[in-house]
Amino acid sequence: MAVATRLQTRLLIAVGALALAAIALVVLAARQGTRLEFVRFAEAERTRHTAELPAIAERLASRLADRCCDAASLRAVADAIPREAALLIVDPASGRLIASAGLSLASLSRLETSLSGETLALDVARQTGNRVERGSLRFVQPSRTLRLADGRTARLYLVPIPAGERPSGEAAFFGALDRRLVIAAVLVGLLAIGATWVVVRGVTRPVEELQAASRDVAHGRFGRRVAPRGSRETIELGESFNRMAAELERQETLRRDLVHDVAHELRTPLTDLRCRLEAVIDGLAPDPRQAVRDLHDDVRHLGRLVDDLQELAQAEARALVLDVREVAIDDVVRAALRTAGLDADPRLAFDAPAGLTVRADPDRTRQIAVNLLTNAVRHTPTDGAIQVTARGDGGRVALEVRNTGSTLDAAQLARVFDRFYRADPARGRLTGGSGLGLAIVKQLVEAQGGETWARSDAGSVTVGFSLPAAS
Repeated sequence: MAVATRLQTRLLIAVGALALAAIALVVLAARQGTRLEFVRFAEAERTRHTAELPAIAERLASRLADRCCDAASLRAVADAIPREAALLIVDPASGRLIASAGLSLASLSRLETSLSGETLALDVARQTGNRVERGSLRFVQPSRTLRLADGRTARLYLVPIPAGERPSGEAAFFGALDRRLVIAAVLVGLLAIGATWVVVRGVTRPVEELQAASRDVAHGRFGRRVAPRGSRETIELGESFNRMAAELERQETLRRDLVHDVAHELRTPLTDLRCRLEAVIDGLAPDPRQAVRDLHDDVRHLGRLVDDLQELAQAEARALVLDVREVAIDDVVRAALRTAGLDADPRLAFDAPAGLTVRADPDRTRQIAVNLLTNAVRHTPTDGAIQVTARGDGGRVALEVRNTGSTLDAAQLARVFDRFYRADPARGRLTGGSGLGLAIVKQLVEAQGGETWARSDAGSVTVGFSLPAAS
């Protein structure tokens, strides 16, 4: 199973489980809260009805006076008896039940009464299916004296009788409530799972694309890119991947170019060496001493090329040993002009304020200036001009070398500091050198905490660098 698929499954399970758990908790809380409030309401209603029982008992006693207790008289007052109460008429002498009425008595299979002072005791039994429930109730309340139809005197009680089972209306209400809560929970759960799927899919789809693209990059297909989409984080991740892939593609191109360029740079002098040696060995060289001198020049060129490559590798690896100190730019430039043989060149002009100093290695800084000057001379015609300018800019000192007689387009400017890059397509040594000079400049400047740049306008090219100014 793919990583993105496993991630999608885990996210769906985790978020879905949390959503369903939250829905279940809400449903249970709503159910229990509703039941609790209903019970409180029912209890309040029963309390209110119980408080009304004495007044109702008084009215019943008035209606039954001298009429009780045949069936007709009890039916006449049955509608006035509350549903949860029972009318009891008790013999005051024996405490035995004379008559009773009320819907709450229908659930009782046995009812016996007894009196102890003002306390009325009830022994009841209720049968539910095959199960018989027995209980005893005590009521301490004043009774109503009632004159019976035969002239005897009795006591009238109107007492609440607890329901054995939940009333059918209440049970129906709770059943309907539970059904509706279950339906709502199922619908909300399905909606939550659907929303979770959409969100998880939106998160994992970019991850799947990144996973596929990373496999392509791992197999050397550096041109692969992804379309950044989704949340801000996944968009940033996609953009970072594209930048990484572009840089890997660029580095791979540079690596291939490096191998090709090194082979090209070595092939020419080696071929020349072989041909000259074969001519000397075969005795075909008209002047063997001159041939040996030419061979020596080729060996020196190879040596310079190897030295440049080694120096470039050390600079890229930050392995150069630098002797950083305060260096005057005026001294560095004039030493570089002497080294490059340009101190008397009429094409050159140098402009720098007095007192400009940098924190740098003097030898490496002179080497940077020599490379820039050599590069400028190589591309400047005899009637052209070379302008060397130094200036202070904040906490840095910038040095620029501008030469006329050549231009570079945007693509060439982007590669001017690449290894072995030369604007001359013919790659001749006389016009392009080894192609390592500006690459070495860039690495030496960056090793000292500076930066390089190049720009071109109509008929001129400017290459410059900056280093930290001395305090």
